[in-house]
Amino acid sequence: MSAEEPEPSADQLLAMAYADGELDGATRREFETRLGREPALVRAVAEHQRIAVLARSAAGPEPADFEWKRLAAEPLQRGGLGLGWTLLVAGFLALCAWSGWQVATSDLELAPKLALAAVGLGVLLIGGFTLRARLRTLHLDPYRDIQR
Repeated sequence: MSAEEPEPSADQLLAMAYADGELDGATRREFETRLGREPALVRAVAEHQRIAVLARSAAGPEPADFEWKRLAAEPLQRGGLGLGWTLLVAGFLALCAWSGWQVATSDLELAPKLALAAVGLGVLLIGGFTLRARLRTLHLDPYRDIQR
């Protein structure tokens, strides 16, 4: 350590040890309890895990990596994937709208209409909250800086 770098705090040392899997059972459980209460510790562990993943990925590229880059640079590949995703999302939204309209204007009784509406709303809520959780934890993902 250089003269300018401060010594790591006890919490930083614990975060490093936890990220490296070096804590024994009781200490690990106590630290995990603290992780549930202290977002700063969560960030410290995530940062140490990110550094460990980056260190493991420091090896040179594999032959397949060059082919993936070549594929990604091809206009046909990029255009085809973009068009495919656009059609998939547009078709899904159109199908949802059409299905909703068919159910709303059908001769079904109110109970099945409400059940179908509940299923549709449930799918939207699960999808939305899953996306929300992913976005909230994205900064803690140790693989976010890894390129393949």
